[in-house]
Amino acid sequence: MLWRSEAGGRGVLLAGTQPPDVIELWDWTLAPEDHYASDAHTAGTRELLQVQQGTVTIAAGAESVTLKAGDALAFPGDVDHSYTNPHKKVARFVLSVFEPGVGAGPRQAVGDG
Repeated sequence: MLWRSEAGGRGVLLAGTQPPDVIELWDWTLAPEDHYASDAHTAGTRELLQVQQGTVTIAAGAESVTLKAGDALAFPGDVDHSYTNPHKKVARFVLSVFEPGVGAGPRQAVGDG
């Protein structure tokens, strides 16, 4: 678990790949009025989010958008960004994060090197 709020919100990593090109699948719950802020990830990072329940406001850099259940959004993760539940009901969303070139060096084909 990456994060847990005092109100019961949480961000849970469900699955992820190995470096250097990391893809992660997350399950997020935001309690009423929860807010989670993230620093920028490595250059080229992209996030893809789909709201399953409630309402979530996504801010990425200078842009902000509010999504309702069923809405989806792709946005840059290489800028400071945040997820906020602006309402009095629980919000849930799934999140995929693609973070290229982190960790180990470039891949080599079998027989190279």
